[in-house]
Amino acid sequence: MKTYTLPLQINKEAVGDGSHKSAITFRAKYQPYDMMRQRFWAHYLAQYDTDDTGEFSHLEITAMLDSLGSTLSRETLNSWFVRSGKNPQGDELTLSEVIQYLEEESRRPMSEKKKLSSSMDEAISAAPSGMATPSISSSLQTEPLNLDKLDISGEDFRRSGNVDQPLNANPGQAGGNTNTLGSMPVPAGPYLTNKKDSMPTRADIPGVVTTEPESSGRQQGSSSDEDEFPSDVERVINVKTCPLCHRPRLNSKGEMDIITHLAVCASQDWERVDRITVGNFVTASQAQRKWYTKAIAKLSTGAYSIGANSANVIVQNRMTGQLEEEKMQGFVRIGIRLLYKGARSRMEGAQARRLLKSMSIKEGIKFNSPESAKGIAAFIEFHNLNVNEIRDPIDSFANFNEFFYRKLKPEARPVADPNDPKTIVSSADCRLMAFETINEATRIWIKGREFSVARLLGEKYKDEFHKYDGGALVIFRLAPQDYHRFHSPVDGKIGPMTYIPGEYYTVNPQAIRTQLDVYGENARKIVPIDSPTFGRVFCACIGAMMVGTICTTLNEGDEVKRGEEYGYFAFGGSTIVTIFQKGMVQWDQDLLDNSLAPLETLVRVGMRIGRKPE
Repeated sequence: MKTYTLPLQINKEAVGDGSHKSAITFRAKYQPYDMMRQRFWAHYLAQYDTDDTGEFSHLEITAMLDSLGSTLSRETLNSWFVRSGKNPQGDELTLSEVIQYLEEESRRPMSEKKKLSSSMDEAISAAPSGMATPSISSSLQTEPLNLDKLDISGEDFRRSGNVDQPLNANPGQAGGNTNTLGSMPVPAGPYLTNKKDSMPTRADIPGVVTTEPESSGRQQGSSSDEDEFPSDVERVINVKTCPLCHRPRLNSKGEMDIITHLAVCASQDWERVDRITVGNFVTASQAQRKWYTKAIAKLSTGAYSIGANSANVIVQNRMTGQLEEEKMQGFVRIGIRLLYKGARSRMEGAQARRLLKSMSIKEGIKFNSPESAKGIAAFIEFHNLNVNEIRDPIDSFANFNEFFYRKLKPEARPVADPNDPKTIVSSADCRLMAFETINEATRIWIKGREFSVARLLGEKYKDEFHKYDGGALVIFRLAPQDYHRFHSPVDGKIGPMTYIPGEYYTVNPQAIRTQLDVYGENARKIVPIDSPTFGRVFCACIGAMMVGTICTTLNEGDEVKRGEEYGYFAFGGSTIVTIFQKGMVQWDQDLLDNSLAPLETLVRVGMRIGRKPE
């Protein structure tokens, strides 16, 4: 940085005194755009370097490009390896080689750009929002949507006596508008410099891309800005809004302009580069207009399909009855792609698992660092979290992870029917799916070929598997913005727990509805709860991509009451799969109807979700 002093010419008549010589002094440096872009690529690629060697496999480069909405084909990416005299299937490119090819591809004149392949399988990130990930859609057997059973007005779930509990539809809470899903602030790793000492402002918060509602003068799905840049050619980057400063309509610009814009934004604080991966921005191929003004028409005509293997998830808020769109986060999209890659070959599957584990561990370390605490205020503001529910003072959290699995005040989540042991309550602030039988769950929702009670619970409980034939199942899926402590659905005693190591696949619905047994493959902790009313209830607490820790706060033999906490997840999304013995459960009808649609329902800890049949 150099210091510059420039004289200021002051209007003497205005100030009435010409005796002082005014000047402005500032520090500045010149940095070419080329250098800034290269530094941006270096920081961004580091997140995908599984073994921190400075070299990148085909899979690692693909995952990085996919996070930016790239439409480069597999053939184009293969050509980079061939030009370097390397094998795409087993060799790696150096950091300088990857940056060189990225810059070359971004600078390529429009006349020389390759046309998009008609086969979606050839494109890295060609699947637009609302369409299945390539080659995964063939594994789906989506049930037809039954609109007659879908109650858009919402079921009166407060049959349990919580009539006086006020509704709270704040965005970012389990009962809020998930369209403002937002992002997770990511602290810098040890290799980053130029750290800020100040608290982040709203401008620091990674963006949510939601376009304005359709105007009457436009056709559905059209946009004037989308027509300015050809959509039938391969692009290195394809984002609609800057994830760092929220500038809109970037996809109408040239690729070099977009990358330069990101580099300039990131250069103000290079630790913000991490937030692009972990943040919830939507690429141009994912972006869709606000849909809820015409929800019924679109559902009827098929523009949105409830339960489809879609990039964005449609859920129903149980408190308001409204349908809401949960945008897929950047890291979830990467997880979907890696899952798809893993299905192609054994070698790519092994690479994908290593990368998922590496990314999860790296993010866990960052969120445990003291630097990460600076992101708490921005996260609260962005998600409009109700801080009055939080038990501990905000400044008491030493890092972001401590805030992430924060405790709430006891009165924040009242338990339904506190004196009725036959009532089952929600274990988490989550998106819920409930099924009368495990077979029904696998027919409608869980598509993993090898999913079974035996695989889910592991060998330790093999003598009890037969008791759950025909039993009921409920899935509590936690998104990153949710309160991440989990609570007992029934009264009982904690049985012998076991931890089963495994993978780090995303638990997003799109992943669950593939042929891979995500629940049976992922790392998980099995917690039996011996209930005098329901018998032994198994709770499988399942980790996921970006979740490095599954902690239980009770021990074997401890008594637990309905709604009482028994554990928590660290950073990321996660899931609890709970199974009951046959004939023990009757789920609330609104939850059953939605699950059969299939449609997830937003619920909160302590809400009644079912009871034991009379």
